[in-house]
Amino acid sequence: MIDKDPKVLTMLAGADAQLLFYQMQPAFLADARFSVASIATSWADCERNLTQLKPHLLVVQADIAPSPEALLSALARMQVWNGLALVLLKSAHQDLRGVYERAGVCRGIFILPLNWGEVVQAGYGAVATERARSSAQAPLQSAVGLRSATAITGTRVVAFLSGSGGTGRSTVAESVAYELAVRMNVRTLLASFDLPPAAVMHFNLHYSPHAGEYFARPGEGFSAALQSRETLDVLVAPENSLEYARAGESSPSATEKSPIHSLVMASWTRNYAAVLLDLPAGEGSWTLQPLVAANTALIVTRTTLADLAATRHMLVLLLERMRGEHRIPQESIFLVLNQAGEQSSITPRGFYEELTASYGWAPPVLAVLPYDPGIPRAQDAQKSPILTVDSLASGTRSILQGLFPGFETLHTSRSKGKPGGLLRGLMGRSG
Repeated sequence: MIDKDPKVLTMLAGADAQLLFYQMQPAFLADARFSVASIATSWADCERNLTQLKPHLLVVQADIAPSPEALLSALARMQVWNGLALVLLKSAHQDLRGVYERAGVCRGIFILPLNWGEVVQAGYGAVATERARSSAQAPLQSAVGLRSATAITGTRVVAFLSGSGGTGRSTVAESVAYELAVRMNVRTLLASFDLPPAAVMHFNLHYSPHAGEYFARPGEGFSAALQSRETLDVLVAPENSLEYARAGESSPSATEKSPIHSLVMASWTRNYAAVLLDLPAGEGSWTLQPLVAANTALIVTRTTLADLAATRHMLVLLLERMRGEHRIPQESIFLVLNQAGEQSSITPRGFYEELTASYGWAPPVLAVLPYDPGIPRAQDAQKSPILTVDSLASGTRSILQGLFPGFETLHTSRSKGKPGGLLRGLMGRSG
């Protein structure tokens, strides 16, 4: 029987030339299921070839990287094309196993010396599993930047945006985060980047620790910067105005070398299924720099004339002005119409039609949320309003259905006492 699956495009990398050319390479060349496209013996070659070739599988001796953080960063970039990796460690460095296991693309850690037949089979099995999952879950896998992480296949890095203040953007972001992390048991990070960060008061957190921990110690400072609300990880911006401004001043434009951008990119290596960025209104550094690292944008707006103009401005920013910098395709931009009601002078339909007419296109609306005084009351009591406001809970599930197709079925399974069970059934087990 002829195997109709395409060959596994493979890249081999290691600092030990003897190991690379006399053990690793022969093992993969001997198996017709693989096509060895690149062999790298230096870190510079490894990074360059990885970006240019975008292999299905990277088999890498960890010692080739100048540091574990450098290798984790390279592995995180593989998420963009759904690449997978096997990491080889010397026995003296096997204490790093847990570090690399956090990378969402990693499908195996092997300690040298090893059985190369097992490595080859593990590599093929990982890619074959991912191909089968991709075929079965095409709607989710087609989104840009998704990867395998925890129970859900794919990481959404969602930028929650608003063209003006007071739209309820933070409420929507926090509700989605709480539903995923606490009620669905899905590993989630909420980044609250307003000044001051809204999540502190709404979730009964503290202003410290904050993102400044990472800026002071890039890499290891990430974990130190986190707080938690039940099972939800929360990262807040510095509350001190000078420190907040200083983080953006070091790189005023939205570039990949900015500290705020690096902070968000570091979350890719932490195996979250969802990273939710609650970004300030406007076009400051704490909005533009995280936006470059996102793969999805959700614009939260009210149905007013002023918000119509502000939303159109956000679309111009996303699809025109930042075209050369951001990585969010048009099909990954969505709308939430918030605080809608009979008292609004513009109906949700009228708002959408006006936006389409003025810009020529409008994102799909994931939810229309009515104004409910119970929301601020719950927040003042430092409780998640989705626990008490049915309309917000229902709207949050609609948003998640748009971000993670099949969510309604997952929610039904969870409500029947099977937390996360159908997540695995829908998306398949992690490789």
